Amino acid sequence: MEVIEVIEIVTRSLYVTVIATCIATIVGVFFSIIIYLNNFPFKKTITTIVNSLMSTPPVIMGLIVFILLSRQGLLGKFQLLFTSQAMIVAQVFLLIPICMSLTLDCLNKFGKEILDTCKILQVGKKDTILIFIREIRYHIITVIIATFGRGISEVGAVMLVGGNIRGKTRVMTTYIAQSTSMGNFDESLMIAAILISISFVSTYFIRRLQRDE
Repeated sequence: MEVIEVIEIVTRSLYVTVIATCIATIVGVFFSIIIYLNNFPFKKTITTIVNSLMSTPPVIMGLIVFILLSRQGLLGKFQLLFTSQAMIVAQVFLLIPICMSLTLDCLNKFGKEILDTCKILQVGKKDTILIFIREIRYHIITVIIATFGRGISEVGAVMLVGGNIRGKTRVMTTYIAQSTSMGNFDESLMIAAILISISFVSTYFIRRLQRDE
């Protein structure tokens, strides 16, 4: 395996996961705060559904995205199947419930004090959302890193919608799966070492942020 190919695979993995993590975090944090600040019918049901989606097998999310992006699917006209964009979409579907669940858990623990302060100061709803984001910023960063760690290790969904095409949609996890099945353990271990290193760096930042907070 050439060094250029290794760099390409690692770069593509980071590209897909970083973009998916950013989208999932923005959507997940925003809607989590909206859900927390508003009382409406079926609020508990929605929270339960979000928490349940955390345990949904990734391959199921991949199947849903595959159907949506297939020629007969709702988004088939965009011809995104077996592209990096399809892998990003699959990861976003997978990561949003994780991000929302972690953020809602934080809000349920610390949100009441923030909300009471906003009510006393008679802060408007838009400013309240901004205050919440500022007050839980350390948690949001922790959520970003945790979500990134989950996305970078994903294999089932990205293999299904990406196809593990060499030079196009092959990422670290799909390469490890393929190489192991072919008996190329040395190459699998090399990519696995890079993946583990990324995970260790993510864990290090989580602990640093927790100490700073």
